[in-house]
Amino acid sequence: MAKRLRNEDFPIPKRIQDIDWEAICRTSGISRQHAQSVRKGLDDLFDAFATWMRNERTLPDRGSDRERVKEALSHIQEAVTAISRLGPSGHLAFKAVSPFLAPMLTAQWMNESFPNDDWAPQKSSLPDESTGWREAPRAPIRASKYFIEEHSLEARYQFVGHAPVRTTDAALKEIEKGVNNVLHAFDLQPRSKGGQEPLYFRHYMIVNLVEIWVEIGKRPSSSPNSLCTSFCESVAAAMGWPSEGLSSAMPDAIKHWRYLARKITR
Repeated sequence: MAKRLRNEDFPIPKRIQDIDWEAICRTSGISRQHAQSVRKGLDDLFDAFATWMRNERTLPDRGSDRERVKEALSHIQEAVTAISRLGPSGHLAFKAVSPFLAPMLTAQWMNESFPNDDWAPQKSSLPDESTGWREAPRAPIRASKYFIEEHSLEARYQFVGHAPVRTTDAALKEIEKGVNNVLHAFDLQPRSKGGQEPLYFRHYMIVNLVEIWVEIGKRPSSSPNSLCTSFCESVAAAMGWPSEGLSSAMPDAIKHWRYLARKITR
C-alpha cells in the first residue's frame, strides 16, 4: 500500500546539482538555448519556496490554536468568577472602568441586558433638524424612538458608573459566549475530524513549474507520459521531494495554472 503523503514529507527544497540538471534537460528536451534561464527560474522559485515553507512551519497548528483558545476561555471564566466575589471596596474601585467600558458598549446593549434598571440608557426621538442635534422639544407622544449612540454617551457613562461590576461581568459573559463559539468553529473547519490534507506545497510548486515550462514555449500537459509531467517529476526528485503521486496531481495543478493565466491576461 502506497504511503499517504503529508505536507511534512516535503522538505525545504534544495537547488539542483549539475549532474541532475543535465539529466533533466536531456530527458525533458530542454535546449541549451533555454537551459540557463530555466535553471535561474528554478533557483529563484526554490528560494521563494524555502522562505515560505520556513515561515509556514513556524506557525502554530490547529491543535495548538485550539488549546490557546481554550486557555483564553478559562481565563475569561476565572475573571468572571473573581469579579463576582468583590466586596464593597472592589465595587467602589471598579468605577474606574467607566471611561473604558462606556464608550465601547452600546446603549441598546445596556438597555436589553438590564431591562429593569432605571439607570439603563433609554430610546430617544430623532433630533429636530431646525434645532441642530437637540431633541425636538415637542415631539409627538407616539413618535418613533431609537437608540442614538451619539446622544447616549453621557447616559452610558452614568450607567457604568452606577453598576461597574455588573456591567463588566455581563460584558465578559458575552465575550465568553463568543469564545465558546470560536471553539465550536474549529469543529467546522475542513478535516477537523481527520482526512487527507491537501498537499499545497506540492500543488503550488507544480503550478510554478508549469509556468516555467510554458515560458520556454513548451505545451502544458497532464498526461502521465508527457514531457511536462516528466519535467515536474524530475525536478521534484532532484530537489529532494517525493515524486510518487505527482502525475495524479498534474490535472488540478494545470487547471489552476490556466485559471491564474486567464486572470493575468484580463
